[in-house]
Amino acid sequence: MLKSEFSGIRPLWLSALALFLSVLPAISAQSAPSEAKGSKILTVIFPATLCSTELPDELIAMFEKDHNIPIKKINLCTGDADKLMRSAGAEPIDVFIGHERDIENKLISDGYFVNFREVLYSNFVIVGPKEDPAGIKGMKDPAGALKIIMKKKALFFSRGDNSGTHGLEKKMWKLANIEPKGDWYITTNAGTDATLVIANKKKGYTISHYPTFIQNQETLDMDIMVDGNIDNKLVTAYDIMAANPQKYPDAHYVDAMTFIGYITSPKIQEYIANSGVKKFKRQTNFPLAVTGKKEGSK
Repeated sequence: MLKSEFSGIRPLWLSALALFLSVLPAISAQSAPSEAKGSKILTVIFPATLCSTELPDELIAMFEKDHNIPIKKINLCTGDADKLMRSAGAEPIDVFIGHERDIENKLISDGYFVNFREVLYSNFVIVGPKEDPAGIKGMKDPAGALKIIMKKKALFFSRGDNSGTHGLEKKMWKLANIEPKGDWYITTNAGTDATLVIANKKKGYTISHYPTFIQNQETLDMDIMVDGNIDNKLVTAYDIMAANPQKYPDAHYVDAMTFIGYITSPKIQEYIANSGVKKFKRQTNFPLAVTGKKEGSK
């Protein structure tokens, strides 16, 4: 029978195939990308306002070149980052950069992050229609300007999304001893770019990160009404921290601390201070880890 005649014979090509398959794992191990050898990708959350500039991409490129550790950038406002960290099944985050201290402090106290460091602060502005119906243009006191906006019931648009920008706005209202409410106070539940578009269309006021407003200004019929600085408190600090290795044993803690040390080093702090100056015609980022006035230490 044909079956019995060929049952004991192994074709030459089949033997060759078996030999190739037996050595394939060894070949694969030698030719696999570096990740198979234990290298890691560092996942870092950057706040949306900072990502409106080139600074995060520049810092990532420099770090990857100097340390040969690849970084995955996640662009999230601080409120959304908080939700992500607290959600079940969230992807591992190694480093978090935020700019809303209340949210950051709660994440730290709840055990999500450790090794808090200040990085920089950036200024914000109150912007509004060029006609300036509230008459606040040129004021130095943002809380005073908000009082006038409320008194005149001029439209004000809030992001209302628990972001760092929204957190700064709430602090300004608190300084003005005002709990904003009424038809004049409108929540957009949107980012700064979209909120600027809405405020522009409705002839209202809003608070914006300075670089974000400048990059949108050509498409808006709006002006800066109140310019922020460290003295009038219309600024927010950007802080960096590592995922708590006790809560996240798979987090790349050592590499995270390498990145944190790099970002807060004198060399990179100087780079941060000079970044954006040419594009925005003035300093927009003020280092906190090495030099500069501090918004407040933890």
